[in-house]
Amino acid sequence: MKESLKLKYISEDRLSSYNDFEEYRQNLLISKNAYIPLSILEIALRNALNTYLTIKIGQDWHVDNTFLTPMAQKKIKEVNDTLKGRKEIDSKEKVIAELNFGFWVSLFQKPYQNYFRTKDLRQIFPNMPSKKEIFLDREEIYKKLDHIRRFRNRVFHYEKVINKDRYNDIEKDIHFVLAIFDDELADFAMVLNKSEVENK
Repeated sequence: MKESLKLKYISEDRLSSYNDFEEYRQNLLISKNAYIPLSILEIALRNALNTYLTIKIGQDWHVDNTFLTPMAQKKIKEVNDTLKGRKEIDSKEKVIAELNFGFWVSLFQKPYQNYFRTKDLRQIFPNMPSKKEIFLDREEIYKKLDHIRRFRNRVFHYEKVINKDRYNDIEKDIHFVLAIFDDELADFAMVLNKSEVENK
């Protein structure tokens, strides 16, 4: 690509974060390859939590102010307001679909600890390893999900993820969380990019 085009359409400010244009290109490829696993993880987490909370709290858990923290209630109100602004019905299904990844990750924070004990986690993540294999509790799962959330936000906002040590093993981290849902789901997500390329 011509230097003039790089500066005009990508901008000197954005490129200044990279050692050279090749590093910028590699960053785009890393982000592209992360997109499908991240998307599947986000949808799986949303659906698994909605199913679990519907059973644990009730059909209307998303409006249960005795369960949700004030911050979570605020997020749901913002979604309701957005839906009303678009003149859409703010049904539970619509609200669930609109809530962002950060909302779902936040449900593993300490205020919800009584709802996410080991037996509860196994309902959300049926393929969790035994305690002898790996110790996983609410706090550990939150740390993993929040780490992925930070990476996901950088990818989805076109920011730099290449050559950042904290993301060296991010693909393994994403695969791990997908696998504690189901091994087949994890395999599907991680090979889909390769399959799409081969089928073109």
